[in-house]
Amino acid sequence: MKIRFSLIILLIIVPHFAAASNFVEVKLPRGVKMQIPKGWWVLTAEHNQLIDTSAEAALDVSGIGAVEGSDVNLISANSMPRTTYAAVRVDSSTPVYGSPSEISNLTPAELQAFKIDARRNLLKLLPTQGNRLLAFLNYRRVIISGHPTLITDYRRSGPKGPVIVSIVQIFTPNQNISINLSYRESEQAIWKPVIRKMYKSIVISRWP
Repeated sequence: MKIRFSLIILLIIVPHFAAASNFVEVKLPRGVKMQIPKGWWVLTAEHNQLIDTSAEAALDVSGIGAVEGSDVNLISANSMPRTTYAAVRVDSSTPVYGSPSEISNLTPAELQAFKIDARRNLLKLLPTQGNRLLAFLNYRRVIISGHPTLITDYRRSGPKGPVIVSIVQIFTPNQNISINLSYRESEQAIWKPVIRKMYKSIVISRWP
């Protein structure tokens, strides 16, 4: 009888926990969709207000900030509380550079050349931002939503300790999407699984 009662309790409680989520699915301009933590500080005021007040599982902000132009920031958000550090930035650029077929057909030697260029560019760029490259961790090609994607993983300096960064470059027929995911290394127990969930939630729909 005790066993049966325990099973009944589990059937009641588990759906309650399954329904709860600390993430909100955000539909961004240009057909980009992903999940971000509900409590994060979004750097666009309109997005920030919507995400703070929304209790829905999905939030459609695709009509906000959908400005035409070569380079568009779709969303930028930082972790809360602000004493911590994790961040996401999503940018879209047109016209495209590097067609999907070109990226898909890169040979191992060509990928190695891209890797060398990526490291060289970081060595030049990071000092202009007051940081420096501490380690070039990985460079790989994957598929996201059917599109060839190049991912650069590296470790850089930061004002309060090293930061782990992944730059996700998605090549579609009509736009290039760059997603920057980062977190402070000393806080990886908190933010690494969060960043991983955000990465796995990325969906790219056809645009325009």
